[in-house]
Amino acid sequence: MCTRPTCQRTNTFARDEFTLADLNHMPEIYLFLKTPKADLINSRPHVKAWWEVISARDAWKKTAASMPLVSCGLCVAKALADPLLKKTQELQAVSGQIKQMQKELRLIQAYLRDADSKSNKNESVKEWVNQVRDIAHRIEDVIDTFLVEIEENHPWYRKIYMWLKIPCKIYKLSGDLKEITQDLKKIYQLRINLEITIRGADNQQIGRVPFRPTKPTDVDESEVVGLENDKQNIIKKLLETNISRRMVLSIVGTGGLGKTTLALKVFKSAELERHFDCRTWVSISQKFNINDIFRKILYSIEPTMENKNPPVTDENLPAELQKSLTSNRYLIILDDVWRDSDWEQLKNGLPDPKNASRVIITSRSVDVALTADCNTQPYNLRYLNDDESIALLFRKAFQQHIQPENYPRDLLNVAEKLTKKCGGLPLALVVLGGILSRKERNYIAWSTTEETMNWHDEDGKKCSQVLAMSYEDLPYQLKPCFLYFASFPEDYKISGEHITSMWMAEGFIPKDSARTIEDRAKKCLEELVQRCLIQVTKKSWNGYCKYCNMHDLLRDLAITKAKEENFFTVFSKEGEDVNQLCAIKPRRAALQFSTLTQHGVYSENTRSLLCFDFGRSSLNDCGFSKLNYSGFSLLRVLTLQSVDMTEFTHRQWPKGLVHLRYLGLRCCRIPVDFFKKFSFYNLETIDLKESDTVYDDIIVLDVLIPTLKHVYGNLDFYFRLKWNQHTNLQTLKYVWIHPGIVELECCINLRTLVISFKGSIDNERAQQMWPNFKAVLRRTEQLVHLGILQNRLLPFGGTTDLPCHGKIQNLYLDGEWIRDICVPSVEMFPPNLTKLTLKWSKLEKDPMPILEKLLSLRILHLGARSYLGTKLICSTGGFPNLEILRLQWLPSLCHWDIEEGAMPVVRHLIIYNCERLNALPELQKVLTLQELVVNYPSREVRESMQGDKDLHKH
Repeated sequence: MCTRPTCQRTNTFARDEFTLADLNHMPEIYLFLKTPKADLINSRPHVKAWWEVISARDAWKKTAASMPLVSCGLCVAKALADPLLKKTQELQAVSGQIKQMQKELRLIQAYLRDADSKSNKNESVKEWVNQVRDIAHRIEDVIDTFLVEIEENHPWYRKIYMWLKIPCKIYKLSGDLKEITQDLKKIYQLRINLEITIRGADNQQIGRVPFRPTKPTDVDESEVVGLENDKQNIIKKLLETNISRRMVLSIVGTGGLGKTTLALKVFKSAELERHFDCRTWVSISQKFNINDIFRKILYSIEPTMENKNPPVTDENLPAELQKSLTSNRYLIILDDVWRDSDWEQLKNGLPDPKNASRVIITSRSVDVALTADCNTQPYNLRYLNDDESIALLFRKAFQQHIQPENYPRDLLNVAEKLTKKCGGLPLALVVLGGILSRKERNYIAWSTTEETMNWHDEDGKKCSQVLAMSYEDLPYQLKPCFLYFASFPEDYKISGEHITSMWMAEGFIPKDSARTIEDRAKKCLEELVQRCLIQVTKKSWNGYCKYCNMHDLLRDLAITKAKEENFFTVFSKEGEDVNQLCAIKPRRAALQFSTLTQHGVYSENTRSLLCFDFGRSSLNDCGFSKLNYSGFSLLRVLTLQSVDMTEFTHRQWPKGLVHLRYLGLRCCRIPVDFFKKFSFYNLETIDLKESDTVYDDIIVLDVLIPTLKHVYGNLDFYFRLKWNQHTNLQTLKYVWIHPGIVELECCINLRTLVISFKGSIDNERAQQMWPNFKAVLRRTEQLVHLGILQNRLLPFGGTTDLPCHGKIQNLYLDGEWIRDICVPSVEMFPPNLTKLTLKWSKLEKDPMPILEKLLSLRILHLGARSYLGTKLICSTGGFPNLEILRLQWLPSLCHWDIEEGAMPVVRHLIIYNCERLNALPELQKVLTLQELVVNYPSREVRESMQGDKDLHKH
């Protein structure tokens, strides 16, 4: 007040008039002047002058004289002042302790990283690590609770309430901190007593390992199903005469998929024995000594070298090996290579004599394959299909080959159920077949096995141990990313965008100044895919993982490990008691059924809460509506699926979730005022796909969340954000915004923008809006994905100068183009366009002569009523890089012609609901075509496709 210009020119708040603004402050100032701190007022001349003027009023003198409780109030204030000051000092002390604990936490996390590689080799170290991890969790809880309860900004009435609660909060926090400090001393002393040397773990691992012979054994033909074609494909590749360089062919796949078995079949091929001068098999595994490996190869090629006197020294070994191999056309198989750094050591002894020598690597990592030979495509081994799985199961169970027509009919049904448990993994089928071989061959014995089979018991342990090796080999920072997949239901379609956002919200992604955190998260997901731990079910337009899932046995492994490390608690079976949440206080919880949920259940220490519920006919019977979400005060990730949030009571949902970074509300019913009633201080991602509102109202998001980065909405949500305060936004998808779009130019970090304009827009309005929209596109220079959805005319009206700068690679236009631009020009499109989607364009002229000149285009989707003409022609030389072409609901299309030399690299053609198309083009001209999908074809097309087994038809 003392620094306001108004106070310097006038004697009251409202110029020279005495108002309620002055009166409002008078009682507090009057009481304050009676305290020892009165000098804070008297030392400020403007405030002092203001007080002297207004306190001289007769009305105030009478009021002050009639305050008999002032002296009593001052006594009470004085009585409270010293204890309150003491509590304030205690609060400052706790703040200091919290800062110290943050340092301790960073040290503990470093210990955990260093101990990670050793924890599975020594039970005492493993238990010590578990105790350290538990202390780290407790420290996190104390720090996060401190931030929630004391340090966060609250409304003034909330501050008063919190200040009154501070003494008891300080007492509890102080007690927790003292207890943790004592436990830290004990755990450090325990490390000394156990002689645990953390940083020595790595050195112990890379020491010299005793040499072990690695002669390949005979292939057990009873364990080989479905590999004959793979064997022939690899042999054909190895014998290619036009490649004279040393080629490294990698067989890649998850553990237990049959990589070693396939490599053995190839190695023992008579064709290769005749073709190569020498052949050698070496098993690498996770721990190896490079000199032992080189000696094994050298002695295999020149046995006399083993008895040479003096023997070959380690220093001369690589040179001697290269000398021996250079004079031969060699085939070397390196079985079970784990890391690309392993190859960097191995390649030093493998020369390239330019005589068509070959190296085969088996590995669980695509990275290893690409490091070894980036010019040779890795051979990705597939899972067995249903027929192959049943064949292998019966072969192992009956210890002989059985033709399908001779399968026991009474066992076939239960055999199909058993193979489902294996998910096409040969190792699992071999283990399960071995178990069945010791059972009676009747339905009761086999069905009992199906009901009680556990991959973690003594019989199934071999399979679990093989898969666990892949987990143990993960870098420390990737392990929580892998375990997070345990939270999703079996066969759930997991979005790559959303699981990486959850990782970021949880703090799993390490910092790197060279790249954004989003790019680092994508890299982590990509590495899990390359290690064959995650399966990509669909790629996005830019090659990243769009949807993925996890093999059932790997998912079981993730659930087991997550439970062992108190990382995630998964309620995956109907009938499990969700109400245990209060007692077990899981670090993270995934609830996949809600029928037994009671009112008021919560867990105050939980960081992630993922709620899925399927199979219900309505939202009304969802038990997740009964949870007390205000009790989950430390949440960083919250996802709800199929929940009616209009049933939430006022106290059931917290006013503010301080730590919440990710909020997913899919297929939920959301109150219209939801985002007005509650605060989200640090929210980064909102996912509202497929959610709706009660009474079909439109939810208006008129909120301020400056930390917001990613918004996935739908057209039931109208965004009216203060764009200049949301400059961190990177993704804004499927939302309505106000026609005053020019404000979006403040969001200079936008990379994805898919929007619809509120209300229908006629041509005149579109012309008026167009300059503003161009200004936005010019400023958002990071934009790579642009989508415009409009029921009627697109906003660029009658002009063709869509200002798509060079970074835009994905363009989605859903709306009608006016007649005078029904055939676009090449200049209209971004020069680096990779994917183009057109819907409801109502083009009347063939767009192919223009679109086929887009040199970078890989994916083209002509969607519903995008073209109203009768004929499409793809000419010679057109679409030089197109890989996927989709034609959907083109109601007038009758003829489609592909000239020779058009679309030279296309792999997939999808034709959906083009019911007047009377014939397919001459597809024999398309040499690269891998898949043709035709849905709802005309009668003529259906007849032409009958009997052609090379085409995939629906």
